[in-house]
Amino acid sequence: MTKEQRIFILKFWWESGRTLQTLNTTFRSEFPGEKIPTRQAIYLLVKNFEETGSVEDASRSIRPTTVRTVENIQLVSQTILPNPYVSQRRAALELNISRAGLRRLMKDLNLKPYKPRLLQALNEDDPDRRLEFCE
Repeated sequence: MTKEQRIFILKFWWESGRTLQTLNTTFRSEFPGEKIPTRQAIYLLVKNFEETGSVEDASRSIRPTTVRTVENIQLVSQTILPNPYVSQRRAALELNISRAGLRRLMKDLNLKPYKPRLLQALNEDDPDRRLEFCE
């Protein structure tokens, strides 16, 4: 609901003597095409107004983002980009960031969470040598 609708509901709630039927009909005539608030929504709005003195929603406690800060993103990019061969465990210990947090930051930076390993190169005559060995 908009702020204007909330104020209208509260004003009419006390003027009408707290009757839902008359509140719904006047709300429908005042705001045509809008969805009529439910009984529970009206009761919660009145309760919130009596507790806080405001028609605004109460502030919600949102979990703070502790790892994905600008400083940590810069720190990870400055540490891992020059040396991509460092392991995640070692980088997490050096940067004092959890491994899961480091993994999320690396994903945000499009960095791969693995170390490239150098393997033996295959030569052109390797299949022939394998065939000879099998025979």
